[in-house]
Amino acid sequence: MPDADQNNQNPMSAVILAGGKSLRMEEDKSLLMVSGLRLIEKIARDIGPYFREIIISSNRETMDRLSFLPYRAVVDKEPNQGPLRGILTGLQASAHPVNFVMACDIPEINVPFLQKMMTFTGQYDIVAPVTGEGKYEPLFAFYHRRLIPAIETLLEQGVRKVIELYPPHRVKYIPMEARDWYYNLNTIEDYRGYMKDKGALLTITE
Repeated sequence: MPDADQNNQNPMSAVILAGGKSLRMEEDKSLLMVSGLRLIEKIARDIGPYFREIIISSNRETMDRLSFLPYRAVVDKEPNQGPLRGILTGLQASAHPVNFVMACDIPEINVPFLQKMMTFTGQYDIVAPVTGEGKYEPLFAFYHRRLIPAIETLLEQGVRKVIELYPPHRVKYIPMEARDWYYNLNTIEDYRGYMKDKGALLTITE
């Protein structure tokens, strides 16, 4: 598989959002063990070859727990404002105009799908997946740094939903036709189900 960063004239950054409270998981989901690594380590390893830099967008409560990571970590200036604030923090810290933003609870990456999304980043402000049911995945999407003023305005107005950023901007929605690879580990049941599925897959392929 070719290196997406090398094949793109404009290098990109990746921002991993790790500032949530993991309330439904009842423990820091970024530190769950997957394939012998902490989940956030696995994510960074899997996407690392495709981006010039990786940024961890966090908060003061989780910074110490993530200090083992060899990546730059940035902290939200205003706490408890949700992922929209985390996206802003990451974009402000980024060295590149185009940024892939993903949550720290998505353990698998479909590289061909990621590369397909990349091909549209030069034409749009946002490139985001959408399922056949019209459900968006704003925390597995590309955002341009020129969105920073708009995000700041939304946060000042008390808006917290990431999807509220979309309507005024140029957005490319990419259908996520195959979803068997896509997991969100929000609860311990999600984690157990994923590990069970992963174990079954490994048994089949061995």
